Amino acid sequence: MGLDKTKEKELEKRLSKMQKQLLKQNETLLAQVEDKTAELVKSERLATIGTMASRIAHDLKQPLTIMQTYADMLTPEIISKLDYKDKEKWFRIQNSILDMNRIIEDVLDFARTTEIKKKKSSFLRILRLAINHVKSSYGVIINLPENDISVNYDARKIEGVLSNLLNNAVHALEGQGEIDVTISVDSDFVIIKIKDSGPGIPKANLEKIFEPMFTTKKTGTGLGLVICKSIVEQHGGSISVSNKPTTFTITLPI
Repeated sequence: MGLDKTKEKELEKRLSKMQKQLLKQNETLLAQVEDKTAELVKSERLATIGTMASRIAHDLKQPLTIMQTYADMLTPEIISKLDYKDKEKWFRIQNSILDMNRIIEDVLDFARTTEIKKKKSSFLRILRLAINHVKSSYGVIINLPENDISVNYDARKIEGVLSNLLNNAVHALEGQGEIDVTISVDSDFVIIKIKDSGPGIPKANLEKIFEPMFTTKKTGTGLGLVICKSIVEQHGGSISVSNKPTTFTITLPI
């Protein structure tokens, strides 16, 4: 009888242990299901937002293009007739048109995922083309890398990534500071760093910075960095950010 009681106790212990393991596994599975459900809901929401935003963006693109064309045509004539204050107002109108155009392009880029078209190109050439789309400021200096390398990427898309990151850096500097762009190569990867001398990104925002719709700007879609991340990942690379100084690091396979 004593032996039976010992066996019963051992059996109870085993059953209790198994029960705890099953409960733990159940909790883990529930957490995984919740995570996957949240991902699916988020994905469906983003898909719906993308479709609606794409339609609206297409509708806005044509009248905006007309506004931009006429503004460019009229600029020489109008500027010659305006005083300093009115010239500043005119340039603000033009900058607002450019802002609207950039927002629409962000939305369209987010809504469509196009196949990458790789082609050999000079990195410095891509970088200089990107700088053409950066809002210039007299107090901001962009230091380009002294070295250059030949890369095999989708030049137009990488140009878009660089111009987005540079525009963000210029915005963070608020009219005064420096931006350093560097490029280096190890055995397998090209490493691009964009560092600015701004105040840095608040810690609370740092973790959310690549999330869709997250933005700290008054005028922005919150899609720019999401698109950058998507393009870099399409190339088989990764993008990350660190603080003090704010540095975006792009790692792309050679």
